[in-house]
Amino acid sequence: MYNTFMAHFEKAPPDARLLEPRDVLGVTGMEGIDERVAALMGALSSPTRIRALFALLEAGELSAGNLAKAVGMTASATSHQLRVLRDLGLVRRRRDGRQVFYVLADEHLGVLLKESLYHVDHARLFSGRLPGGPGRRAATS
Repeated sequence: MYNTFMAHFEKAPPDARLLEPRDVLGVTGMEGIDERVAALMGALSSPTRIRALFALLEAGELSAGNLAKAVGMTASATSHQLRVLRDLGLVRRRRDGRQVFYVLADEHLGVLLKESLYHVDHARLFSGRLPGGPGRRAATS
């Protein structure tokens, strides 16, 4: 069972509940949850967008130019990726004169990003299939 005392739930209507796996399966009458989760995962499937999100996680807020430098991309390519992330509600922007600054949209995304690192670390350290993990399998020909 999920914890209904999560911070984002404090401002929800009293009769609201957190989404659960059964909502994704469509058995509760809530339509489109699977598509929204897939859109989120699709956005996270791009190494470029992942680097941008982790840069924002580390810095808190970055100008578009500094974000481009942090991820090693051109301003134009960064702008395109930020538009995708913004359209999905994953980042927010604010203007200060001619500069635009970006931040992660909420703390949940930071938690998801950190959990992804934990998962990668677990696989790296314990699966034996990734380089550097204990008991890694030798290459066979």
